[in-house]
Amino acid sequence: MRRRRVTQGDVEHALHNYVERITTPKDSIRYRGPGLSGAILKVWVVPDLGPAADKIIKSVAWDGVDDD
Repeated sequence: MRRRRVTQGDVEHALHNYVERITTPKDSIRYRGPGLSGAILKVWVVPDLGPAADKIIKSVAWDGVDDD
């Protein structure tokens, strides 16, 4: 998260205000939602009991930003 400049607040905001929730082929659930700045954050989590359940974060990335 630090390398991608993502804060815990960004993750929490994206998960609480998500605009998309999909199951991925790699046994994850991917949420897309706004970080604190309004930029869209993708958050991959371990499959859980739904949007209100506690999350185990697998990965995060800003939408449209390449990792260098």
